[in-house]
Amino acid sequence: MFRYYTPLFWFSIACWLFLSTTWMHVIFEDYPFARFGPKKKGALMIPISVVIAFVCYFIFMWYIYGWLGVPYFSWPKLESLGLTPLIAREYSSYANSMAVFVATFTMLGYSILFRNWPWEQIKQPARGLAVFAISGLLAAFLFQILFHPHFGEAFPVSQMYFAAAPWWKDLALSYHGNFIIAWYMWAIVYVILSGTIWEGRPWIVAKKQPWIGIFGFLAIIGISWLTMYLCLSIMDIMLGPAIPGGKRSFGLIWRYLHTAEIAGFIIPPALYLYYFFDNWPKRFSVEINWLIRTFIVFFSGWIISLLYYSIGPATLGVPTSWDADEQISLVWVVWWCVLILWSAWFMDRWPAYKVQKIGA
Repeated sequence: MFRYYTPLFWFSIACWLFLSTTWMHVIFEDYPFARFGPKKKGALMIPISVVIAFVCYFIFMWYIYGWLGVPYFSWPKLESLGLTPLIAREYSSYANSMAVFVATFTMLGYSILFRNWPWEQIKQPARGLAVFAISGLLAAFLFQILFHPHFGEAFPVSQMYFAAAPWWKDLALSYHGNFIIAWYMWAIVYVILSGTIWEGRPWIVAKKQPWIGIFGFLAIIGISWLTMYLCLSIMDIMLGPAIPGGKRSFGLIWRYLHTAEIAGFIIPPALYLYYFFDNWPKRFSVEINWLIRTFIVFFSGWIISLLYYSIGPATLGVPTSWDADEQISLVWVVWWCVLILWSAWFMDRWPAYKVQKIGA
Protein backbone atom coordinates (compact mmCIF):
# COMPACT_ATOMS: atom_id res chain seq x y z
CA MET A 1 0.00 0.00 0.00
CA PHE A 2 2.86 2.40 0.81
CA ARG A 3 4.15 2.12 -2.76
CA TYR A 4 0.73 3.29 -3.98
CA TYR A 5 1.77 6.83 -3.14
CA THR A 6 3.82 7.15 -6.33
CA PRO A 7 0.91 8.21 -8.52
CA LEU A 8 -0.45 11.64 -7.69
CA PHE A 9 -3.75 9.93 -6.89
CA TRP A 10 -2.56 9.16 -3.35
CA PHE A 11 -1.51 12.79 -2.98
CA SER A 12 -4.84 14.16 -4.18
CA ILE A 13 -6.74 12.08 -1.61
CA ALA A 14 -4.53 13.44 1.17
CA CYS A 15 -5.06 16.99 -0.07
CA TRP A 16 -8.84 16.64 0.01
CA LEU A 17 -8.67 15.20 3.54
CA PHE A 18 -6.54 18.17 4.60
CA LEU A 19 -9.04 20.62 3.11
CA SER A 20 -12.12 18.98 4.64
CA THR A 21 -10.37 19.00 8.02
CA THR A 22 -9.63 22.71 7.57
CA TRP A 23 -13.24 23.44 6.70
CA MET A 24 -14.56 21.76 9.82
CA HIS A 25 -12.13 23.28 12.33
CA VAL A 26 -10.92 26.60 10.91
CA ILE A 27 -13.96 27.73 8.93
CA PHE A 28 -16.79 26.28 11.03
CA GLU A 29 -14.84 26.07 14.32
CA ASP A 30 -15.93 22.48 15.09
CA TYR A 31 -19.62 23.39 14.88
CA PRO A 32 -21.76 21.62 16.08
CA PHE A 33 -19.34 19.20 17.79
CA ALA A 34 -17.39 21.65 19.97
CA ARG A 35 -19.49 20.78 23.02
CA PHE A 36 -18.33 17.17 23.06
CA GLY A 37 -15.32 15.73 24.84
CA PRO A 38 -12.19 14.84 22.87
CA LYS A 39 -12.95 11.14 22.38
CA LYS A 40 -16.54 11.60 21.24
CA LYS A 41 -15.64 14.65 19.22
CA GLY A 42 -12.85 12.82 17.42
CA ALA A 43 -14.99 9.73 16.87
CA LEU A 44 -17.56 11.91 15.10
CA MET A 45 -15.47 14.51 13.29
CA ILE A 46 -12.77 12.27 11.80
CA PRO A 47 -15.20 10.00 9.91
CA ILE A 48 -17.28 12.99 8.84
CA SER A 49 -14.20 14.74 7.46
CA VAL A 50 -13.36 11.58 5.49
CA VAL A 51 -16.90 11.40 4.09
CA ILE A 52 -16.84 15.09 3.11
CA ALA A 53 -13.50 14.66 1.34
CA PHE A 54 -14.61 11.55 -0.53
CA VAL A 55 -17.94 13.06 -1.59
CA CYS A 56 -16.22 16.24 -2.83
CA TYR A 57 -13.55 14.31 -4.70
CA PHE A 58 -15.11 11.10 -6.00
CA ILE A 59 -18.64 12.37 -6.60
CA PHE A 60 -18.57 16.13 -7.13
CA MET A 61 -15.20 16.55 -8.88
CA TRP A 62 -15.35 13.29 -10.87
CA TYR A 63 -18.99 12.98 -11.84
CA ILE A 64 -20.48 16.47 -11.61
CA TYR A 65 -17.98 19.31 -12.05
CA GLY A 66 -15.40 17.25 -13.93
CA TRP A 67 -17.84 15.23 -16.02
CA LEU A 68 -20.18 18.08 -16.95
CA GLY A 69 -17.85 21.08 -16.84
CA VAL A 70 -14.06 20.83 -16.67
CA PRO A 71 -12.83 17.37 -17.78
CA TYR A 72 -9.33 17.56 -16.32
CA PHE A 73 -10.77 17.23 -12.81
CA SER A 74 -12.27 13.82 -13.61
CA TRP A 75 -10.23 10.66 -14.10
CA PRO A 76 -13.23 8.75 -15.59
CA LYS A 77 -14.05 11.63 -17.97
CA LEU A 78 -10.49 11.87 -19.27
CA GLU A 79 -10.45 8.12 -19.85
CA SER A 80 -13.71 8.37 -21.78
CA LEU A 81 -12.07 10.99 -23.99
CA GLY A 82 -9.32 8.59 -24.96
CA LEU A 83 -6.49 9.06 -22.47
CA THR A 84 -4.88 5.97 -20.99
CA PRO A 85 -5.88 5.15 -17.38
CA LEU A 86 -2.48 6.15 -15.96
CA ILE A 87 -2.30 9.46 -17.82
CA ALA A 88 -5.93 10.26 -17.00
CA ARG A 89 -5.29 9.52 -13.32
CA GLU A 90 -2.16 11.68 -13.19
CA TYR A 91 -3.77 14.67 -14.92
CA SER A 92 -6.92 14.61 -12.81
CA SER A 93 -5.00 14.00 -9.59
CA TYR A 94 -2.67 16.92 -10.30
CA ALA A 95 -5.65 19.17 -11.02
CA ASN A 96 -7.46 18.21 -7.82
CA SER A 97 -4.31 18.63 -5.73
CA MET A 98 -3.69 22.10 -7.12
CA ALA A 99 -7.31 23.12 -6.59
CA VAL A 100 -6.96 22.11 -2.94
CA PHE A 101 -3.67 24.01 -2.69
CA VAL A 102 -5.36 27.20 -3.85
CA ALA A 103 -8.34 26.75 -1.53
CA THR A 104 -6.09 25.92 1.44
CA PHE A 105 -4.27 29.23 1.11
CA THR A 106 -7.39 31.36 0.65
CA MET A 107 -9.43 29.68 3.39
CA LEU A 108 -6.66 29.44 5.96
CA GLY A 109 -5.44 32.89 4.93
CA TYR A 110 -8.80 34.59 5.33
CA SER A 111 -9.44 33.02 8.73
CA ILE A 112 -5.91 33.64 10.04
CA LEU A 113 -4.98 36.96 8.45
CA PHE A 114 -8.39 38.67 8.30
CA ARG A 115 -9.72 36.99 11.46
CA ASN A 116 -13.05 36.36 9.69
CA TRP A 117 -13.56 40.09 9.15
CA PRO A 118 -16.21 41.54 8.91
CA TRP A 119 -18.25 38.61 10.26
CA GLU A 120 -16.31 38.00 13.49
CA GLN A 121 -19.39 38.88 15.62
CA ILE A 122 -21.74 36.52 13.79
CA LYS A 123 -22.36 33.10 15.33
CA GLN A 124 -21.73 29.76 13.68
CA PRO A 125 -22.72 28.36 11.25
CA ALA A 126 -23.56 31.71 9.61
CA ARG A 127 -20.00 32.99 10.08
CA GLY A 128 -18.55 29.83 8.59
CA LEU A 129 -20.81 30.02 5.56
CA ALA A 130 -19.82 33.65 4.95
CA VAL A 131 -16.09 32.92 5.25
CA PHE A 132 -16.45 29.78 3.13
CA ALA A 133 -18.21 31.75 0.41
CA ILE A 134 -15.74 34.65 0.17
CA SER A 135 -12.62 32.49 0.43
CA GLY A 136 -14.10 29.94 -1.98
CA LEU A 137 -14.79 32.62 -4.59
CA LEU A 138 -11.25 33.93 -4.19
CA ALA A 139 -9.90 30.41 -4.61
CA ALA A 140 -11.89 29.87 -7.82
CA PHE A 141 -10.56 33.15 -9.22
CA LEU A 142 -6.94 32.39 -8.30
CA PHE A 143 -7.11 28.87 -9.72
CA GLN A 144 -8.17 30.21 -13.11
CA ILE A 145 -5.15 32.52 -13.19
CA LEU A 146 -2.53 30.36 -11.50
CA PHE A 147 -3.20 26.77 -12.60
CA HIS A 148 -5.80 26.70 -15.36
CA PRO A 149 -3.27 27.93 -17.98
CA HIS A 150 -1.10 24.91 -17.17
CA PHE A 151 -3.82 22.57 -18.41
CA GLY A 152 -4.18 24.50 -21.63
CA GLU A 153 -0.68 23.24 -22.48
CA ALA A 154 -0.72 19.89 -20.67
CA PHE A 155 -2.64 17.87 -23.22
CA PRO A 156 -1.27 16.63 -26.57
CA VAL A 157 -2.91 19.50 -28.47
CA SER A 158 -2.66 23.03 -27.04
CA GLN A 159 -6.06 24.28 -25.91
CA MET A 160 -5.58 27.89 -27.00
CA TYR A 161 -9.32 28.65 -26.93
CA PHE A 162 -9.79 26.88 -23.62
CA ALA A 163 -7.01 28.51 -21.58
CA ALA A 164 -4.61 31.39 -22.05
CA ALA A 165 -0.95 30.51 -22.45
CA PRO A 166 0.80 30.37 -19.07
CA TRP A 167 1.72 33.96 -18.22
CA TRP A 168 4.82 32.74 -16.38
CA LYS A 169 6.41 30.92 -19.36
CA ASP A 170 9.07 33.57 -20.06
CA LEU A 171 9.78 34.19 -16.38
CA ALA A 172 10.00 30.50 -15.45
CA LEU A 173 11.40 29.22 -18.78
CA SER A 174 8.68 26.57 -18.53
CA TYR A 175 4.98 26.20 -19.17
CA HIS A 176 4.63 23.84 -16.22
CA GLY A 177 2.47 24.65 -13.20
CA ASN A 178 5.22 23.52 -10.84
CA PHE A 179 6.53 27.08 -11.07
CA ILE A 180 3.37 28.25 -9.32
CA ILE A 181 3.58 25.45 -6.77
CA ALA A 182 7.16 26.51 -5.96
CA TRP A 183 6.12 29.82 -4.41
CA TYR A 184 2.50 29.01 -3.57
CA MET A 185 3.51 26.23 -1.20
CA TRP A 186 5.71 28.70 0.65
CA ALA A 187 2.72 31.04 0.89
CA ILE A 188 0.72 28.24 2.56
CA VAL A 189 3.61 27.62 4.95
CA TYR A 190 3.84 31.30 5.93
CA VAL A 191 0.08 31.46 6.54
CA ILE A 192 0.30 28.38 8.78
CA LEU A 193 3.27 29.89 10.66
CA SER A 194 1.28 33.12 11.06
CA GLY A 195 -1.58 31.24 12.69
CA THR A 196 0.64 29.11 14.91
CA ILE A 197 4.16 29.87 16.13
CA TRP A 198 4.19 33.49 14.91
CA GLU A 199 0.89 34.32 16.66
CA GLY A 200 -0.12 36.72 13.91
CA ARG A 201 3.16 38.62 13.84
CA PRO A 202 4.46 40.68 12.16
CA TRP A 203 1.22 41.45 10.29
CA ILE A 204 -0.60 42.71 13.40
CA VAL A 205 1.53 45.86 13.34
CA ALA A 206 -1.11 47.16 10.91
CA LYS A 207 -3.33 47.35 14.05
CA LYS A 208 -6.76 47.11 12.41
CA GLN A 209 -8.71 44.96 10.00
CA PRO A 210 -8.87 44.76 7.04
CA TRP A 211 -5.38 46.31 6.90
CA ILE A 212 -3.83 43.48 8.91
CA GLY A 213 -5.19 40.98 6.44
CA ILE A 214 -4.22 42.98 3.36
CA PHE A 215 -0.71 43.61 4.68
CA GLY A 216 -0.25 39.96 5.60
CA PHE A 217 -1.63 38.68 2.30
CA LEU A 218 0.56 40.90 0.12
CA ALA A 219 3.67 40.47 2.28
CA ILE A 220 3.35 36.68 2.33
CA ILE A 221 3.06 36.57 -1.47
CA GLY A 222 6.18 38.71 -1.78
CA ILE A 223 8.18 36.74 0.79
CA SER A 224 7.12 33.49 -0.85
CA TRP A 225 8.54 34.59 -4.20
CA LEU A 226 11.79 35.62 -2.53
CA THR A 227 12.02 32.29 -0.70
CA MET A 228 11.44 30.40 -3.93
CA TYR A 229 14.29 32.23 -5.66
CA LEU A 230 16.52 31.69 -2.63
CA CYS A 231 15.90 27.92 -2.81
CA LEU A 232 16.51 27.90 -6.56
CA SER A 233 19.75 29.83 -6.09
CA ILE A 234 20.97 27.34 -3.49
CA MET A 235 20.18 24.49 -5.90
CA ASP A 236 22.15 26.27 -8.63
CA ILE A 237 25.14 26.46 -6.28
CA MET A 238 24.89 22.84 -5.14
CA LEU A 239 23.74 21.15 -8.36
CA GLY A 240 24.85 23.53 -11.06
CA PRO A 241 22.63 25.69 -13.30
CA ALA A 242 19.31 24.16 -14.29
CA ILE A 243 18.74 23.19 -17.90
CA PRO A 244 15.41 24.16 -19.51
CA GLY A 245 13.89 20.86 -20.62
CA GLY A 246 16.34 18.89 -18.48
CA LYS A 247 15.35 15.82 -16.53
CA ARG A 248 15.29 15.16 -12.80
CA SER A 249 17.55 17.41 -10.72
CA PHE A 250 18.96 19.08 -13.84
CA GLY A 251 15.50 20.23 -14.95
CA LEU A 252 13.58 23.33 -13.94
CA ILE A 253 10.33 21.42 -13.46
CA TRP A 254 11.95 19.17 -10.83
CA ARG A 255 13.59 22.12 -9.06
CA TYR A 256 10.31 24.02 -8.86
CA LEU A 257 8.61 21.00 -7.32
CA HIS A 258 11.52 20.38 -4.95
CA THR A 259 11.30 23.99 -3.77
CA ALA A 260 7.72 23.30 -2.72
CA GLU A 261 8.81 20.06 -1.06
CA ILE A 262 11.37 21.94 1.03
CA ALA A 263 8.54 24.15 2.25
CA GLY A 264 6.40 21.14 3.11
CA PHE A 265 8.91 19.71 5.57
CA ILE A 266 8.50 22.83 7.73
CA ILE A 267 4.80 22.36 8.43
CA PRO A 268 4.87 19.32 10.79
CA PRO A 269 7.45 20.87 13.18
CA ALA A 270 5.40 24.08 13.31
CA LEU A 271 2.24 22.16 14.20
CA TYR A 272 3.99 20.07 16.84
CA LEU A 273 5.71 23.06 18.44
CA TYR A 274 2.50 25.07 18.62
CA TYR A 275 0.01 22.39 19.65
CA PHE A 276 2.06 19.89 21.64
CA PHE A 277 4.89 22.01 23.09
CA ASP A 278 2.72 25.02 24.03
CA ASN A 279 4.48 27.24 21.50
CA TRP A 280 7.71 27.16 23.46
CA PRO A 281 9.55 29.36 24.37
CA LYS A 282 7.52 32.13 26.02
CA ARG A 283 9.97 33.46 28.60
CA PHE A 284 11.79 35.97 26.41
CA SER A 285 10.66 39.07 24.58
CA VAL A 286 8.11 38.69 21.79
CA GLU A 287 10.80 39.21 19.15
CA ILE A 288 13.26 36.71 20.65
CA ASN A 289 10.53 34.10 21.12
CA TRP A 290 9.54 34.61 17.45
CA LEU A 291 13.10 34.12 16.25
CA ILE A 292 13.77 31.04 18.39
CA ARG A 293 10.56 29.32 17.29
CA THR A 294 11.24 30.10 13.65
CA PHE A 295 14.76 28.69 13.91
CA ILE A 296 13.52 25.53 15.66
CA VAL A 297 10.89 24.91 13.00
CA PHE A 298 13.17 25.49 10.00
CA PHE A 299 16.00 23.46 11.52
CA SER A 300 13.63 20.62 12.43
CA GLY A 301 12.24 20.66 8.90
CA TRP A 302 15.76 20.23 7.55
CA ILE A 303 16.41 17.29 9.89
CA ILE A 304 13.13 15.66 8.85
CA SER A 305 14.06 16.03 5.18
CA LEU A 306 17.39 14.28 5.81
CA LEU A 307 15.63 11.43 7.61
CA TYR A 308 13.05 11.14 4.85
CA TYR A 309 15.61 10.73 2.09
CA SER A 310 17.82 8.41 4.16
CA ILE A 311 15.29 5.98 5.68
CA GLY A 312 12.25 6.65 3.49
CA PRO A 313 13.06 3.92 0.93
CA ALA A 314 13.14 1.26 3.66
CA THR A 315 10.21 2.51 5.77
CA LEU A 316 7.84 4.12 3.26
CA GLY A 317 8.73 2.41 0.03
CA VAL A 318 9.77 5.65 -1.69
CA PRO A 319 12.32 5.56 -4.53
CA THR A 320 15.93 5.15 -3.47
CA SER A 321 16.99 7.98 -5.78
CA TRP A 322 16.34 11.33 -4.13
CA ASP A 323 15.66 13.09 -7.44
CA ALA A 324 13.48 10.42 -9.08
CA ASP A 325 10.39 11.75 -10.84
CA GLU A 326 8.23 9.67 -8.50
CA GLN A 327 9.95 11.09 -5.41
CA ILE A 328 7.23 13.41 -4.13
CA SER A 329 7.75 13.98 -0.42
CA LEU A 330 4.71 16.27 -0.20
CA VAL A 331 2.54 13.16 -0.37
CA TRP A 332 3.77 11.94 3.00
CA VAL A 333 3.98 15.41 4.52
CA VAL A 334 0.31 16.12 3.80
CA TRP A 335 -0.77 12.73 5.16
CA TRP A 336 1.29 13.39 8.28
CA CYS A 337 -0.28 16.83 8.71
CA VAL A 338 -3.77 15.33 8.42
CA LEU A 339 -3.03 12.97 11.31
CA ILE A 340 -1.52 15.77 13.41
CA LEU A 341 -4.55 18.00 12.85
CA TRP A 342 -7.03 15.24 13.57
CA SER A 343 -5.31 14.83 16.94
CA ALA A 344 -4.88 18.53 17.71
CA TRP A 345 -8.16 19.86 16.34
CA PHE A 346 -10.70 17.07 16.50
CA MET A 347 -9.46 15.30 19.63
CA ASP A 348 -8.16 18.34 21.54
CA ARG A 349 -4.70 16.69 21.73
CA TRP A 350 -6.06 13.75 23.75
CA PRO A 351 -4.52 11.69 25.35
CA ALA A 352 -1.44 13.92 25.64
CA TYR A 353 -3.66 16.65 27.09
CA LYS A 354 -6.78 16.43 29.20
CA VAL A 355 -9.60 18.96 29.01
CA GLN A 356 -10.31 20.52 32.40
CA LYS A 357 -13.75 21.88 33.10
CA ILE A 358 -13.97 25.33 34.68
CA GLY A 359 -14.76 25.03 38.38
CA ALA A 360 -13.86 21.36 38.52
